[in-house]
Amino acid sequence: MKRTRTLALTAALLASSAPLGLATMGAGTAHAAARTYFVSPGGNDGNSGTSTGAPFRTLQKAADSVQPGDTVSIMNGTYSESSAGSNVVTIKRSGLPGAPITFTAHPGHRPVVHPVKAWNGISIHGASYISIKNLEVKGNNAALTLAGAERESKKGDPTYNTNCISLERNRSTGSLSHHIEVTGNEVHGCAGAGISAIDSDHVTISGNHVHGTSWYAVYATSGISVLTPRDVGGGDPGTYKIRITGNRVHDNESKIKWEKCGCYSDGNGIIIDTLKGDAEHPAYSGRVLVANNLSYDNGGSGIHSYKSQHVDIVHNTAYANGRSTRMDSYANIFAHDSTDVRLLNNIAYGRPGQATNSKSRNVDVTYDYNVYFGGKAPEVQGPNDVIADPKLTKAGTGADADFRLSTGSPAAGSGTPFAAVTTDFTGASRAAGAPDRGAYGFGAKSNGVQADASTTASPGRQSDATAGSPPVSPSGTQATDATEGGSGPKPHSGSGPLAETGGSDPVLPLGIAAGVLALGGGLLFAARRKRS
Repeated sequence: MKRTRTLALTAALLASSAPLGLATMGAGTAHAAARTYFVSPGGNDGNSGTSTGAPFRTLQKAADSVQPGDTVSIMNGTYSESSAGSNVVTIKRSGLPGAPITFTAHPGHRPVVHPVKAWNGISIHGASYISIKNLEVKGNNAALTLAGAERESKKGDPTYNTNCISLERNRSTGSLSHHIEVTGNEVHGCAGAGISAIDSDHVTISGNHVHGTSWYAVYATSGISVLTPRDVGGGDPGTYKIRITGNRVHDNESKIKWEKCGCYSDGNGIIIDTLKGDAEHPAYSGRVLVANNLSYDNGGSGIHSYKSQHVDIVHNTAYANGRSTRMDSYANIFAHDSTDVRLLNNIAYGRPGQATNSKSRNVDVTYDYNVYFGGKAPEVQGPNDVIADPKLTKAGTGADADFRLSTGSPAAGSGTPFAAVTTDFTGASRAAGAPDRGAYGFGAKSNGVQADASTTASPGRQSDATAGSPPVSPSGTQATDATEGGSGPKPHSGSGPLAETGGSDPVLPLGIAAGVLALGGGLLFAARRKRS
């Protein structure tokens, strides 16, 4: 719950968005002579790198060769840092609007970025218009132990502090990472953060599977974290510039004390951190969307906003978070010390004794249309919140867990329309009118990871949920895109105002056209967070 800050060597990933919410990086002027560079562990950095027969050997050589519009096609094999304390790859070269630089798996291949004693697997260091997709970033947790971390983890040593994917500003030049997409990746086993974005803007983190991170770091990291973003090109509370959508996040936990306070902290699934600004960082003016995520069995919270503003946390499913016995249990989905935050259409299924939500130091924070079950009674309850078993298909913390809605679920057909989120976790269209609460729409055909919460899946990660006819809701009505007016939530007629905590002014609806919002994509961020 506390604010986190990055280590000097972490990097930041950011995703694109346009004045009305999220223009894709495909808009604009295309790079005239875009190339594809190939990388293979069997290659040679003296090669041209422009064919599969003459690939580069290292990701760094490719990153130092690319120009706007280029693609780095990564072939089968394992890629580690060249020396202890470096990154596996540091991306400093930028793309352009309409000509991003893309790092992706070669078609049909499954390369592994494997940081061992690196600060970061992938570091985006003051670069812009970058896409990281369909890669596996695998840390070294399997070779480490808790006892070893308790003895040896410390500041300045990357062994127990490695981040998987990190976005941040370039401290030498001051340039910020922005217009970054992190989509469709598997990110796991890093001692530090999973995906972290610090001092960044226009970031999309979408369709990633982030698990087993943050165990041994002394920097109080989390699975996915956004810390102190900086406005690039201005910003307003009615425009989404950061989107965290359609991710599966679990088994992230801080098992080592945070060096700042000598206490245990964080290890959250997803955290939006310090957007209200502080003595060292200006307040962030843009809006953040956290939607259609599955967050379960994390040490800290499932999803929360801390010292933040202009955040929408909608249509997520959180299950059995707050598992850490080293600290007071965080709630499943909540806001703390935040302003202008909406928490709507979520399912929060808690552990016994776990906090459900929070009204602490909040102003203009709205909780409504959520389903709560297990844990303690909510500190604040909206007029349309429900305390009942959501009847998930197979709730659990194992690989076979299935968080789709079963027949008779109180989450089915009982939510409030939110035009910025027109599909569910699988990419299936949400019903017009009263949508289903939680990450899944009722009748979802697959429980697999989906790349994007508001459009279709990214290449290589598409589920079967978008094939065929839309799912049928319990009322028998086929689901269609919820595109009627505006992007803000609309309470059912006669239901009264949405509940708020800490303030009497209503939360203003977003002034974003639903059709534009439906184009939004998701990015993944990784960054080491250090608390103050």
